Amino acid sequence: MSHRTHLAAATSGIIAALSFAGAVEAGTCQSVKAKGQAAKLATAQAYAQADLKQTAKSMGGKVTQTSTNCVPGPSGYRCKIDAVVCPK
Repeated sequence: MSHRTHLAAATSGIIAALSFAGAVEAGTCQSVKAKGQAAKLATAQAYAQADLKQTAKSMGGKVTQTSTNCVPGPSGYRCKIDAVVCPK
């Protein structure tokens, strides 16, 4: 490939990455993931909820649906939250 082709591919990849990281646009909802890890289950869930809250706040939206999955591991519990963030 030529230098221009590489440059065009890199530029389009950067633009695509930035478009997903922006604020929630009116009429659109985006799926997000949040996670937390701690020795106690309740603490791991609280960390994951705080991560989700911060993500929704930075996107300028509100959480409308959530699904939480927590599993025990060698260093404690790991919780993952799959959620949908929609415009306020």
